[in-house]
Amino acid sequence: MHRVVILGGGSGGAIAAKRLGEWSRPGEVEVVLVDRSPWHEYRPSYLWVMTGKREPDQVRRPLKLLEARYGTRVVQATVTRIDPDARRVETDAGPLDYDFLVVALGAILRPDARTDGLEGPWELEHALRLRERLREFRGGHVVVGPAEWPYRCPPAPFEVAFMVRYLADQRHVSDRTRITVFHPWQQPMETFGPLMVEGFRAFLQQFRVDFQGGFQLASHDRDRRVLRAADGRTLEYDLAVLIPPHAPPEAVRNSPLAASGGYMDVTLPSMASPRYPEVYGVGDVVAPTIGLGMAGVFAHFQADHVVTQILDRVRCAYLGELYNMVGVCVMDTGYMGAAVWCDFTDKLYGRSPYPDCRLLGGMRLFRSVKVGFERLWFASLFGR
Repeated sequence: MHRVVILGGGSGGAIAAKRLGEWSRPGEVEVVLVDRSPWHEYRPSYLWVMTGKREPDQVRRPLKLLEARYGTRVVQATVTRIDPDARRVETDAGPLDYDFLVVALGAILRPDARTDGLEGPWELEHALRLRERLREFRGGHVVVGPAEWPYRCPPAPFEVAFMVRYLADQRHVSDRTRITVFHPWQQPMETFGPLMVEGFRAFLQQFRVDFQGGFQLASHDRDRRVLRAADGRTLEYDLAVLIPPHAPPEAVRNSPLAASGGYMDVTLPSMASPRYPEVYGVGDVVAPTIGLGMAGVFAHFQADHVVTQILDRVRCAYLGELYNMVGVCVMDTGYMGAAVWCDFTDKLYGRSPYPDCRLLGGMRLFRSVKVGFERLWFASLFGR
């Protein structure tokens, strides 16, 4: 029996455990999933926690449910060291040896004086704190933006801004509410191509949201409530929703698996380490290395592909799934919803500077689609 150790219980790790449980034959693999949290959290719903539409227990499930459903052994522990030469992972609950390793540890939020205390809903605790700040909101200048790029879910700052506009409309304070999205990008969604730029400019105009492009956040005067860009521009605010810098997990950054930026190095399309072919990476922990955005949908499809790679090697057969390099994002903008579909194949292989994207918006239907997918996600993974 081959032992497969999965590091991380987010989208990529949970899908890998599910697929190994569904697709493996009796006696083929032992699956161990390690995560420091007892919960699997559905991150897209943090925005609904922010607005009071969801409570924490509605957007998470115990990882232990994977044990009964798929036979996964779930270990709650923090990964402290990855030693691919010894095929061993060190945790604060003891070491684990492996035959195959799936690294799905994501990206972490780095504490930063520019953003601390004013974080947007990129973690559950931050979504709850922002909900309390929004509870007293009665108008003013709202600024939304990241300290740095990349960060999880590229369209999310715009989605936050649109939902704040909806909130202001519902409270009848829109006439005294100004909203600005600032970003290091020169244009909204510019790394996704001209079609996305045009579409998001239309959304910004429709929802009366300003955009400050090329805004590299340099400093933050909290007493005066002023953000300052590297080029000297300033943004005064009454309410700030800021995205902290993202960083690779320490265990990856300090291992031989890391590329120059600290995120994991992998080879396309296998998603395997170029030096350690029995080690695979999925999700945010590899996204900056391969030139992909950080999003759960990418981790999902990568995990599908990686599991078939592992089972092919266990069985000495080569009939696994190809890596589906497509991403789908459904947004709730308050009054309506929107959906983005992008094929990243040509971009990841260097044949195009942009993914091939399509943008659909202006329909309430997409809000229902987002709710439906949340329910489907939990039901398919955990049965409830």
